[in-house]
Amino acid sequence: MKGVCNKVLKVDLSSGTCKPEKVPDKVYEYFLGGAGMAAYYMWKECPAGTTAFNPANRLTFASGPLNGAAQSGAGKWSAGAISPAFNLNSDSAATASFGIAMKQAGFDAVVCYGRADKPVYVVVDDGRAEIKDASEMWGTDAYQTEDAIHAAQGEDFEVVSIGQAGERLVRFANIQTRKKSFLGRCGLGAVMGSKNLKAVAVRGDNKFQVADPEGLKKLNKAINKRLLEMDNGKPEWLQIQKVGTAMATELFAPQGNLPIKNYSLAGWPEGVEAWHASNYYKKLKVTPWPCKHCVIQCHNKTHVKQGPYAYEGKGPEYESFAMMGFNTMCADVQAISYACELANLYSMDTISLGVIIAFAMEAYEKGLITKADTYGIDLTWGNNEGVVEFTKKIGLRADGIGYLLGEGTKLAAEALGRGATEFAVQMKGQEIAAHNWRAQYISALNYATGCAAGPNHERGNSQHIWVGHITLPEWGIDHVENDERWSWKNAGDRNAKFHDYCNVINSAGHCKFQEFRAYTLSDLTKTLNAIMGLDWTVQDLRECGERITTLQKMLNVRYGWQRGHDFQWPKRFFEPVSEGPAAGKIPIGLGDAIQEYYAVRGWDNDGVPTPELIKRLSMDEYAAGM
Repeated sequence: MKGVCNKVLKVDLSSGTCKPEKVPDKVYEYFLGGAGMAAYYMWKECPAGTTAFNPANRLTFASGPLNGAAQSGAGKWSAGAISPAFNLNSDSAATASFGIAMKQAGFDAVVCYGRADKPVYVVVDDGRAEIKDASEMWGTDAYQTEDAIHAAQGEDFEVVSIGQAGERLVRFANIQTRKKSFLGRCGLGAVMGSKNLKAVAVRGDNKFQVADPEGLKKLNKAINKRLLEMDNGKPEWLQIQKVGTAMATELFAPQGNLPIKNYSLAGWPEGVEAWHASNYYKKLKVTPWPCKHCVIQCHNKTHVKQGPYAYEGKGPEYESFAMMGFNTMCADVQAISYACELANLYSMDTISLGVIIAFAMEAYEKGLITKADTYGIDLTWGNNEGVVEFTKKIGLRADGIGYLLGEGTKLAAEALGRGATEFAVQMKGQEIAAHNWRAQYISALNYATGCAAGPNHERGNSQHIWVGHITLPEWGIDHVENDERWSWKNAGDRNAKFHDYCNVINSAGHCKFQEFRAYTLSDLTKTLNAIMGLDWTVQDLRECGERITTLQKMLNVRYGWQRGHDFQWPKRFFEPVSEGPAAGKIPIGLGDAIQEYYAVRGWDNDGVPTPELIKRLSMDEYAAGM
């Protein structure tokens, strides 16, 4: 198979051994790589009964066929494992250059399992691999770990690492690379910590072949030019290369698509002004910090030189400042950005962290916890310093409420009792992200039915039909009227297609932010054909997406998912707000929409893939593992 290595590295941390393993072409034809490869190894090697912190859990770092192409967005790669947040299969994606370097080292994926008897890190150098002692790095933050590995091994290694939150098994711990990109959701950093694995470093000079080099060059040039021209044509504060995803505030506020005060309020003018891209740019003095070959350049670097929150580093994405700022009603841009960077150092997902801190603030407001519980910190809404301090307490798993909140909103609410579950905004054990279901009902459907990574906006993205004005015309989703965001018409079909779309993007090794700037399914299909030597149509691409989604669903069934889990939504889903563009809107009919989604997918009434679907997708051998 062109464009791939046909090989993965298997790392047994218990025995301290590393060995390569060949991967058949059929695996790439069915699942591409990235998220699909992670699901494949989970299916292949994680039987029923495996849980997140079990040594048998496979943590797979996987590149995609596009990694290494000189095309904007072709640096995205994925990792997957059984999640400690919800104990089902999960995957998360990051950018920078780790996926590219992994292929250059000679492997499409690194599959880690077992548990080392002391802290270790893995070095993969041009086809050779070694497990090394990380005892002196244990207890340091994620960035310090990367620096230590660069000092020991060389600056040209690409590194993934965890900080103290990952070591101490915070259930929403993440994994960082290059101090700017993160495997954010699902708690994969805690899986890494449970294995005593502090970091993985990769380097190599492997020159993998593509099927049509000249055709790929032409595609890259035309696509990159079109994306850049479209971004340049946007108004100043909607240009991704200028302010990254901070441009979202201006788009989302008029639709009522912001998470305010633990999702209980409709509007907050002070916050909208504070977190508008123009103020973000002014307060943080951001500059572009792009990934390799990317013309969109959504990552940015802050340059805050003075004051208590001075730092130079990652500028927070929309999801980060929305959950840590809007959701806690904190309007100090520098303070909350600093808190987000602390979370990055400790290795915590800022979406879940923002939800859990807002949950704690509401518990404080309702008297379920007091200053005696919060280390003397005033945990009232809008207390910027309180968010900063609680980021530290949770990241370091301080005794008491800090440790409990590190267990996630579901477990913390159940432990607190006294009605705390009534305002816990989570499903299946993972916190809901920063897209408000009142603004588009399909968000609730996506959160309820997502099978790649629990309730995850980035594994469905169907809300972006309205939020980001994304369409999939090749798959039958073209212009959609704005008022349809409050209708269930075609919601099952649209949600299914966006699930499959996200899966092919995350398995190919591409970045969905390019789709925000006119990248199409036809572009992706042509690129995969040029790289891999396929002869796919856009409908073949859809069938690949269906296979990946179906495999993920079968894995969930294996690990204990049941139909009722999709119907255990937060109580706040059906609590309307009284003002703003989404006033009075709640997703009545969600249960029926879930059943429609099952039918569209070819699943039975209990949400399990049917024999007819499995036969159509030629997946009989995979169904045997349900």
